Amino acid sequence: MQSKVERIFDFMRVLDKVCLVKRATLLSDGTIETDSSHSFKLAFMVMLIYPYLRHEYNYSRLLELALVHDIAEAETGDYPKAMQRAHPEIKAKKDAEELAAMQKYCAILDEPMKQKIWDLYQEYEKKQTPEAKLITALDKVDANMQANFYHDGDIRYWTEYEDGEQYYRINTEKKAVVAVLDEPIVEALENGTINLALTNMKKIGVKI
Repeated sequence: MQSKVERIFDFMRVLDKVCLVKRATLLSDGTIETDSSHSFKLAFMVMLIYPYLRHEYNYSRLLELALVHDIAEAETGDYPKAMQRAHPEIKAKKDAEELAAMQKYCAILDEPMKQKIWDLYQEYEKKQTPEAKLITALDKVDANMQANFYHDGDIRYWTEYEDGEQYYRINTEKKAVVAVLDEPIVEALENGTINLALTNMKKIGVKI
C-alpha cells in the first residue's frame, strides 16, 4: 500500500506542474490562463453540452480525455497554435517531447492506471474515436472563447505573441474538426465564439 501511495504522490506532483503551465490566453482579469484552468473549463463544457448531443458518446471517457489531453505540457510547456501553424518544425518537436513526457509520467503509475492514462493520451492524439474528435473540437472552441474574455473583449493583446496577427484569422474561421462532428450544439458554440471575436475586433478597429 505504501508504494501505491508514493506513486500517487509522484503523479500528483506532475499535475502540480500542469497547474503552472501558462497558455497564450488571458483570463478576464488579466491573469494568464493555465493548462489546469483550461482543462477544468473543458470538462465543464462537456457536462454542459452533453444533454444536447445528437450522437452517442461515452460520457466518462469524454471527461477523462478532457482531464488528460494536456498533461504532457507539464514537461514541454504550451505553444500558441499560431506559432505551431507558422513553424511546423516547432510542432514536430513539441509532439516528440510530449510523447517522451507521457512515457515518463505513465511509468510512475501501477497497472491498470498506467495503461489507462497511456490509452487516453493515445486516443486523444490519434483523434479517431468519436470522443477524441469531440474533445478536440471543444478544445479549440474553448481556447477561442477564452481568448475573447479579457477585459470585456480587449483582444489587442493577441498581437503580443509571435505570429499573433494570425489569431485574428484563427478566431474567425470555422474549424473542420467541428464540421465533421455533425453536432448542432458544438456548431452553435463555434458560431457564437466567432461572432464574439468579430465584435471584439470591430471594437479595436481590426479588419480581416
